[in-house]
Amino acid sequence: MLLKCIIGSFSHFLFFGLLFVSLPIAFLFYLLTKTFLKEPEYFFQKGFALTNKLFFFMVPRIVVKYDLPSTLPKSALYLSTHQSILDYPILSTFISKHLMVAKVNLGAVPFVAKISDLVGVRYFAGKNLDDVSQIYNEFEEMLLLGNNIIFFPEGTRHTGAKLAPFKRGAFRLAVKTNRPIVPVVIEGLTKILPRKSFCFKTIKKTTIHVKMLDPIYPELFKNDLALMRHVQEIMQKQKDILCDTSS
Repeated sequence: MLLKCIIGSFSHFLFFGLLFVSLPIAFLFYLLTKTFLKEPEYFFQKGFALTNKLFFFMVPRIVVKYDLPSTLPKSALYLSTHQSILDYPILSTFISKHLMVAKVNLGAVPFVAKISDLVGVRYFAGKNLDDVSQIYNEFEEMLLLGNNIIFFPEGTRHTGAKLAPFKRGAFRLAVKTNRPIVPVVIEGLTKILPRKSFCFKTIKKTTIHVKMLDPIYPELFKNDLALMRHVQEIMQKQKDILCDTSS
């Protein structure tokens, strides 16, 4: 048990340490050079992705196995399963030019709020209907400009064998903008990383499977509810397959 806590605590320290060291430096660099950057709005995303790649290279006992197409869809809604705080860092390593929906609002800390905004994180927690509507308008504009949106359709972290019921927001947006949904299934993090604990569940090397499914086009479905049911069904099937693989 002690070794699990030592390795787990080191991994948490490594993750947050890399962020707290790299992001202030990146922010200073951003302020000094943003007028010369080709795409300043994505500068922090690139830095965040690089930091996460470094973390997964250095972290002990976790191996991320990607199963992705050679060419990733653009102007799409990427919908991912959500088991851990590491899901978004994993997604950020291969999905570029995106905004991401988060449940927990860190906006109470001004510097953190500014950094998360620059990285592309948008929060629904504590927002009124007008604020949420403005965020969805921003998502719509992003998609129409050829960029991506990341959603966790379950709405929160979920560790059960069966996916939690999906929320409709992403599917309504897909239908409205006629942009494809790209399902991503991440499986394995709950085997090593429990919620609200710094201790790993095991000291064995654990493989995290990341499987991207084929794009799903909303015009092929009667409405957003039919689209949502189909996406949840195929993501559940893929989750079952990955659970069998990693068991």
